[in-house]
Amino acid sequence: MGRPIGKKASTATAIPLTCSKGDLAHLLGISVRSVSDWDQKGVFVRAVGRGRFETVASVNGYTAALREQAAGRASATGQSLTDERALTEKVIRQIKERELAKLTGETLTLGEVTESWSMFAQTVRAAVLSIPGKARSTIPHLTAHDADVLKHLCRDILMDLAEEVEAAVVSGVPEEISGEK
Repeated sequence: MGRPIGKKASTATAIPLTCSKGDLAHLLGISVRSVSDWDQKGVFVRAVGRGRFETVASVNGYTAALREQAAGRASATGQSLTDERALTEKVIRQIKERELAKLTGETLTLGEVTESWSMFAQTVRAAVLSIPGKARSTIPHLTAHDADVLKHLCRDILMDLAEEVEAAVVSGVPEEISGEK
């Protein structure tokens, strides 16, 4: 049995001590999904039994949360508006810092970095692939077979480097790439 409400005990309706999620949704005029959301925020008071809520305490918690929200002391996410504003200001400040760094030339665009590294990789590739020819011209007794072996070794080294770069940079962990910890 619940607690009677109303002026006269003989005509009073009893509020059940506990209710289900559906009953609470019906009582408050919200969806069952909203009950789940508010429950996750800790607004409703759980009762003994699966999916049960203390009726009066949950209604009071819900109205208190709505009052806080209306007064501007809480947001719909459950965080205080002060915390949300501070987080928003922090993000805005970070964006402005990055824009300023870009304008002052302290940062490079992804295109600039990609172009630089592509040119560097081409230079290294050309230098490594020139080793067999330089070796053959400076060591005259090398045979064509020796030059071929050097050529294959250089290509294998370049392929190994390409695989290491692929593993470390392209599919690596972003924190490791950017240097953030």
